Amino acid sequence: MKTIGFKLEVELLTPMLGSQPANKTLASEFIAKRKGLESLPENEDELLPEAVEKGTTVFYRNPKNEEQPALLSYQLLGFLKASAQVQNGKVEGQVKALKSKVENNVFVSPRVIPLVMPKGGEIDYLERPLRAETMQGPRVTLARSEMIPEGTKFGCVIEVLEAGPINEGVLRDLLDYGYYRGLGQWHNSGAYGTFQYKLTRIED
Repeated sequence: MKTIGFKLEVELLTPMLGSQPANKTLASEFIAKRKGLESLPENEDELLPEAVEKGTTVFYRNPKNEEQPALLSYQLLGFLKASAQVQNGKVEGQVKALKSKVENNVFVSPRVIPLVMPKGGEIDYLERPLRAETMQGPRVTLARSEMIPEGTKFGCVIEVLEAGPINEGVLRDLLDYGYYRGLGQWHNSGAYGTFQYKLTRIED
């Protein structure tokens, strides 16, 4: 199977919020369910930090540096699929069924992607109220998330099948969506996790 590789370099334009529940058991069940699995592999569970506080969402950690936040490759692939769903038929070549084509033709590595904060940057916390209508009437709860600053960078490799429908132009269209809707918790607000990027083809 032949693939075409691209080096992706990303810089956050806005702070990004952690999206994994701090409770390891809860996080494992939640992530496994989204992946269609009964449980997570043990080594993936170990990348979650120790529980910070009930209700807190956190970042994964770099296994080589427990203080360094990280993404897992499936999170970036999830962003690409979400972008594909929004832009179905609207990217270069007007590719249809774009989300499934991304899922089957795009590969992200490495599995653990360290997040490099700018000099002096550190993990902070954002607390905000969440309002919901319940059977007992309106309720307000406090949500708390780890937050890393704008200017944080990360790099990874994206590969696409050489004979597949996803080319460099389509990849760029998908990644351009990150300027408006980013990564992490509350990314749909446009206020968190947005980014700019540089994409370079890896020559054979």
